[in-house]
Amino acid sequence: MNFIKTSIFITALVAAHPTLHAEVYKSVNEAGVIEYSDQPREGAEKIKVKNPQSITLPKGADVFSTQNSAIDTRTSSSTAYQSITITQPANDSAFNSGNGQVSISSETMPALQANHSIQLVMDGTPYNSNQSGSFSLSNVDRGTHQLQVNIIDSTGETIISSDITSFTLHRPQVPRKAPKSN
Repeated sequence: MNFIKTSIFITALVAAHPTLHAEVYKSVNEAGVIEYSDQPREGAEKIKVKNPQSITLPKGADVFSTQNSAIDTRTSSSTAYQSITITQPANDSAFNSGNGQVSISSETMPALQANHSIQLVMDGTPYNSNQSGSFSLSNVDRGTHQLQVNIIDSTGETIISSDITSFTLHRPQVPRKAPKSN
């Protein structure tokens, strides 16, 4: 295993069992590769493993509007929307994008009214809004993300929201070479 994967593995292993804080030793083998162990070896250095930082992410229900939100009661029946849906990417899809480029498309039923716009929300963060319903994001991190689009009026109030669409983005990683001994 390379250094980073080994470090992450050991940190996670120690953190997973806080009552078992075993001693961890770091050594360099004959090929110059750094190794970690719970057993002391000749020339090994005892290291202190810090508690990892962790965050608790909010649940999707706390971040996103309710699915297919009811039509705003202040809006007249002539501007009522039947639906707004994300047409691209498909729900639960997975795809590769080396530069993290993601294209998002949506459609409304009926057509969008002149004084309304479509707002993109990804992972609970509102992004820009437009009247086309098409968005292009770049440098999106690898991993699973959640999208939602909202029709908003001129005051920024949400009229109707789409269902939440999930997608997984794969981005290649340049393999790191193991350190060489001098």
